[in-house]
Amino acid sequence: MNRSYANLNQTAVNKIKYYQRQWHMPVTGEVDVNFWTRMGFSRNEWFAIDSYVSPLLTNADSTRAQHIEAMIQTAYKYMGKPYIVGASTSPAYGTDCSGLVMQALYASGINPLPSSSIRHAQPGYEWESRNLWANAGLKKVPYAQRQRGDLIFYRDPSNGLIWHVAIYLGNNQVIESWPPKIMVQPIVNSQRSWIAGVGRPFI
Repeated sequence: MNRSYANLNQTAVNKIKYYQRQWHMPVTGEVDVNFWTRMGFSRNEWFAIDSYVSPLLTNADSTRAQHIEAMIQTAYKYMGKPYIVGASTSPAYGTDCSGLVMQALYASGINPLPSSSIRHAQPGYEWESRNLWANAGLKKVPYAQRQRGDLIFYRDPSNGLIWHVAIYLGNNQVIESWPPKIMVQPIVNSQRSWIAGVGRPFI
């Protein structure tokens, strides 16, 4: 299993190639298990990284507000970590947009099946934001009625397909994983402004 991340800029790819040459490895610019272990991480971490599920922070007696805050609290644990395509890992590494949302949902008590952190790592499932939007269990609400804890979905302006999801914090701010890292941003900015809709996990 290779981890060749689409978000790596040429500088990062060149750095990987540099170390591959230094370590007498095939010079591919991709991170595989051999490169991973050479960096000092364990083989077990490599194979377990995509099976991580955030610890549950709520219970059957939790209020709606508590579920929402558990979701947002978990998302904040990833602040500053790198955007990684197809990843939904622990806060020690990084994640992409839908990976961040899935981990936040796990912590709040929602399992967004058929979307999962394991499936998200498989080829062809990099765009789990589309599947989260299509999930029948996610209530759709008008954009004008957005509330803290809602999920904001965005379209790719080139083809109209959903390509991004963020967690709404209120005051027209979202927490999201967008290159290069997990951060808080305005709900609309120059990089992604085509809002497809709003999903409400907790009703």
